[in-house]
Amino acid sequence: MLAKLSQKGIRLTMEAEEIVKSNASDDLFQKILSLNKSLISKEDLDPLVPKQVDVMRPSGFNPPAKEYSSTLKINHKTDVTGKSRTKGGVDNFISHFRNRFERISRMLRRIGSGTTLDLCDTARHINEKARIIVLISKVRPTKKGNLLFEVEDMTGTFKVVVSSSKFNEKLMDKARHVLVDDIVAFSGKVLEPFLIAEDVEWPDLPVIREKRLAEIDVATAYLSDIHFGSRYFLGKYLDSFVDWIHGKGEAKELAGKVKYLNIAGDIVDGIGIYPNQEKELVVKDIYKQYQMVEDFLERLPDYIEVIMAPGNHDAVRRGDPQPAIGKDLIRSPSNVHLVGNPSNFSIEGIKHLMYHGTSIDSMIANIPGASYMHPEKVMSEYLKRRHLSPIYGGNLIIPENIDYMVIDEPPDVFHAGHVHKNGYMQYRGTLIINSGTFQDRTDFQIKQGHVPTPALVPVYEMKYGRLHTLDFKS
Repeated sequence: MLAKLSQKGIRLTMEAEEIVKSNASDDLFQKILSLNKSLISKEDLDPLVPKQVDVMRPSGFNPPAKEYSSTLKINHKTDVTGKSRTKGGVDNFISHFRNRFERISRMLRRIGSGTTLDLCDTARHINEKARIIVLISKVRPTKKGNLLFEVEDMTGTFKVVVSSSKFNEKLMDKARHVLVDDIVAFSGKVLEPFLIAEDVEWPDLPVIREKRLAEIDVATAYLSDIHFGSRYFLGKYLDSFVDWIHGKGEAKELAGKVKYLNIAGDIVDGIGIYPNQEKELVVKDIYKQYQMVEDFLERLPDYIEVIMAPGNHDAVRRGDPQPAIGKDLIRSPSNVHLVGNPSNFSIEGIKHLMYHGTSIDSMIANIPGASYMHPEKVMSEYLKRRHLSPIYGGNLIIPENIDYMVIDEPPDVFHAGHVHKNGYMQYRGTLIINSGTFQDRTDFQIKQGHVPTPALVPVYEMKYGRLHTLDFKS
């Protein structure tokens, strides 16, 4: 793609152009926001709206988090909010992929050794060992069981062969995980028509990193996929979470430490997200869905800093990267911070990367062994590739001139949602968290065999590096 782009040989279908252009403007969202202005009866709203009562702290509950000032720094440079300039044209695609390639190739150059060639120079190094940094255009098996990669960089195209020899099983296993549109480094021997690979490298995170911890004893809670407005929304369990934050129930000491709440998208169920969605909605007005969000936020203690990003169900453009939810939808108080998707920020010096996770579906479909049962393992594949949506076309990507999906800095915590399944792991010094959902199992999930884990909330004690999961169904 890069070589084709450099020669301006790309051809977009009319359909793709229309999708990009519609997602690059506000017209679609204004149409969505104007849907169903009719009032919904109080009886319709009552089962879903959080309890409209003052939440009183139990006597003796004095949360230490209230005594600390927050230390939240949002990296606005990596957030697309207010910066979208794309018109969905060929020039935007060229700039987008060049920007991605240049940034990721720099990472690969830093970790590699030996001579790194541009593809235009391979003809001068026949029968020599070399390293090339390339974007994968195509992958196909050969008749002999080898893997043949068609690759390109900014200067040309080439082919790479990975042998299926029994002496090459480790490399073959790595090669099967190389995806179309991955940017990788191949090392091997250059022959006239291709390179015989001896190794393949992703940009990846450093193997060893110092673990950052907070200086003060506060905690962060992580939510996603609340889906206000859905008939499957589990409001009573979310009420239990709010009660817990106010010191009711067990684990009061941990509740008193919660200073931050990170919400990774799909806050509402939205309107017109999938065919016949209206049958699964109790609240069919997008403004009323976000009113429910405001009601929820008002019930939280004002000393808690809330960082909230959109997901594919929220009323922003559907393609990644997404700008923050508009303040015309959420009239947020000063302790609520609306950020884009993805977003980067630090709390108490601990770097967070938050991404809703829409591209998890295409990753699961293409990576051997990946499944919805273990979203945390899929999330580690993003970190390995230093990109949050490596497969172009797997989910809608808006071609901004800067690729906001590149992971420039290794995060200390990587938080996502989307698949409604809790999952946790450590990967090369990064704590990976998928925070599940507050929506019950839908008919679609039943058909797909998805088994969500609702009302499980991860809470991270940042001074001690301890992660807890609280079950609000019990």
